[in-house]
Amino acid sequence: MGTFADGRGDFYGDDTHDGRPIKTHFIWSEITATSARWEQEFSADGGKTWESNWVMEFSRV
Repeated sequence: MGTFADGRGDFYGDDTHDGRPIKTHFIWSEITATSARWEQEFSADGGKTWESNWVMEFSRV
C-alpha cells in the first residue's frame, strides 16, 4: 500500500525476516527526467523505528 505525492513515493508492506514478522518501507525520491533514488527500510518493532538497508541511485545514460 502506498502513494506518490509531491514527487515522493512511500510504499509499506508486511514481510518476514528469519521467521519473524517485519514491516517494510520502500521510498522513491529525487525523481527527475534523468534520475531517481530508491530506498528500502525494515522495521522489527511495528514501525516505531526503521533500519535503512538498501539504497539505489538511478541515472539515465
